[in-house]
Amino acid sequence: MSEETVIETGQVEKKSVLEKFQIQTPEMVIVTLAVAFVGAIIYILLEMIPIPFAVFGLFKFGLAPALVVITVVGAIRGPIAGLLTGYLGILLYDIIISGVIATFSLYGLAFGVMGFIVGLVKYDMTSGRSLGKMSILSMIGLAFSVLLYAVFGILVEGIPILVVMLWQLITPLTMGLPSVALLTPLVTRIWYLFMERFKPDAL
Repeated sequence: MSEETVIETGQVEKKSVLEKFQIQTPEMVIVTLAVAFVGAIIYILLEMIPIPFAVFGLFKFGLAPALVVITVVGAIRGPIAGLLTGYLGILLYDIIISGVIATFSLYGLAFGVMGFIVGLVKYDMTSGRSLGKMSILSMIGLAFSVLLYAVFGILVEGIPILVVMLWQLITPLTMGLPSVALLTPLVTRIWYLFMERFKPDAL
């Protein structure tokens, strides 16, 4: 293999990574950051809305639409936008509501991982199978995020393991899994239909 071929292959791989992350040009970087910031604002607004839920013993059931914003942004705009939406959304929410940055903003990073994982795959918004894959990756991403959330609670804040099990593992999963599994593909599909009708050149 010639040196020129190796260089061209490296450039193609680098371009592919940049395209996947939606940061291949300065304009794309700006759009990705703007989408992430808008997503973070929507996350904050949804987090402020009281959502009804049901409690059965140790289990809390309901919907967590704010989490869906993170996965939807990741699915639409890629892993960087998903990561930043989760990170900035939780960071700014903590500052606005409590006036402090909780756990060195590690909780925001933990849930940003969910958006990052969902954003790693390119989806066909017209394919039911692709939307099903989006749903599965959303659940996997949430599981990783909740695990990081629990680890940070134990190692950084020194929260007792039993408390972490009850409040930082069970509750986010019982509230979050149905939300991201059902609402992520639904909201993303609605977004696609809207864009297809009113701004198809942006797809």
